[in-house]
Amino acid sequence: MPKNIDDIFKEISKLQKEVASIENKLTKLISDQFIDLKRSLKFMDRKISDISNKVQEFEIIMDAAEIIEDHMEEEENKYNSEWDPYDDDNYESEPYEEYNDEEDD
Repeated sequence: MPKNIDDIFKEISKLQKEVASIENKLTKLISDQFIDLKRSLKFMDRKISDISNKVQEFEIIMDAAEIIEDHMEEEENKYNSEWDPYDDDNYESEPYEEYNDEEDD
């Protein structure tokens, strides 16, 4: 074989090794980036879960506060001393008897 062809094969072999080396470095870099991304996603998932739990706790507290407020209003209305018979739907005034005071004398 001529020397030029041997040099070309050596150069091709050297380039193949460099390509393989670059490929290995890129594979490791991508793998590291993937691992970092996976960790970040797990961290974000935990934070979202924590926030969701806090929102649920807040909703429970707000529901309980609403129930307590409704109960307090019912209790206030239960002991309302400002009752007015005219406010009662079933109220009917009794007819007054007509008295003639002059007859009794």
